[in-house]
Amino acid sequence: RHLTTDDLEMYNALLRYAFQVTEQELTETGWRDDEIKQSKFPVLERADVLGCFDGDNLISQIAVYPLDMNIYGATRSIGFVTSVCTYPEYTGHGILMRLSLEDMREKKQSFAMLFPYSIPLYRRFGYEIISNKISYTVKDRQIPSKAQAPGYVRRVGWENRDFMDLHAKFASITHGCLYRNALAWEEYWRWDEDDTAVAVYYNVTGEPSGYMVYLIKDDIMHIKEMIYLNHEAHDGLWEFIRAHDSMIDEVHGNSYFNE
Repeated sequence: RHLTTDDLEMYNALLRYAFQVTEQELTETGWRDDEIKQSKFPVLERADVLGCFDGDNLISQIAVYPLDMNIYGATRSIGFVTSVCTYPEYTGHGILMRLSLEDMREKKQSFAMLFPYSIPLYRRFGYEIISNKISYTVKDRQIPSKAQAPGYVRRVGWENRDFMDLHAKFASITHGCLYRNALAWEEYWRWDEDDTAVAVYYNVTGEPSGYMVYLIKDDIMHIKEMIYLNHEAHDGLWEFIRAHDSMIDEVHGNSYFNE
């Protein structure tokens, strides 16, 4: 059956067990267990969450976020699958995956998307890879030399409209990019540390055209996300990174390449 906020305790317990979220990890990211439970209310209220029970005990669950995605320039409704977990003694049946796909079909969601822990497993259900993730490390001595970007960078808050609107604009011109609604943004920040920062690049007329989300920790700049609408914004953001060269030894980040 579909889970509700009344199932919060069981939902959270299964998540914690399956993904091995420890108290130490919660402490390091600034969360308390009661805050984690409270944060899951929007998921149970706004996402389609199916649960499988053995008697009164929740044994398996899957959450599907209703989102929109740019597919070759057209906006399509999709189901973003997450929180797929089952207690080990009940694994191997695939019941909820089949039911969730049927549910998405009825809601006319054109695609189902997820980040798989096992590619062969999800291929059995008809999934296929659409994007490759490349992780990179840049040493401080490898950071590009001073770029000629005439604009400027400003650090802004997590809910800054320039930042959030930039992502929507980027999604509108980028195949394979998800549009982020309120629930998606809440999930985006779920496990980030308080020191995670956002920097926006503005051109000389004050128009935002790129941003990066990053965290500096243990002399490493971890870039969670960097997007830019033009080469000028790309150069401006790298110049902002270069300005930190006395504070960091390395830059870590990821890029995604759609097939």
